[in-house]
Amino acid sequence: MQQQPNMQPSMQGNMMSNAQAGSQGQAQNAPNAPFGAHEIIGMNEVLQATSANAEVLNFLAHHAQDMQVRQLLERQAQAMEQHYVEGVRVLQTQSPMGGQGYQAFMHAQPKLGLRHPTYPAPNLQAQAPSDRAICAVALNLHKFGAMMCTMFALECANPQFRTFLMTSASLCDRMAYDLFAYMNQKGDYQVATLQKNTTQTMIDSYQMPGGMAQPGMPQAPNVQ
Repeated sequence: MQQQPNMQPSMQGNMMSNAQAGSQGQAQNAPNAPFGAHEIIGMNEVLQATSANAEVLNFLAHHAQDMQVRQLLERQAQAMEQHYVEGVRVLQTQSPMGGQGYQAFMHAQPKLGLRHPTYPAPNLQAQAPSDRAICAVALNLHKFGAMMCTMFALECANPQFRTFLMTSASLCDRMAYDLFAYMNQKGDYQVATLQKNTTQTMIDSYQMPGGMAQPGMPQAPNVQ
């Protein structure tokens, strides 16, 4: 009697092919995810950092000796907490952004030029960080926060996420400038300058397009 060929491998191959085709069809028919991967990852990173920064700023405030530094950092910690709450609301409900919740604390005119700067070496024996170190740590938190938030915002397709992240960058910018202004007045953050004639030469080297008056120059009267 002639033996019938074994059809089992062929049947298994057909079943696998049908299963793969079915899964591909289901994937094609499945609804798209509501958000892009980059923007969800970005929102996650920024919200976690905002929560942590609020705690760190509050911790640093309690170790500051200067009452002005303490009040400044406490206001920033509260603003960070409010911004975190706003971000969670935007993430979960897609609601538009509300107020930014932080106003400038320092209003002094920056001091330019070097005034015999001194930068002490780190003191690893200190029982608590100095106000200079506290301000420097907080300032760098905000500087890197502004860069990170801007980078993530530029990857967002969702307009609410993009607005929140750009608002986060702006918030970090304003907080960083407040800390810079305080450190600048104390002489802890001095701004080097060029010679006056070099600065003016660089400023004056730019020309306006034809027909437009140079800034600061009176425009010729229109004679009829």
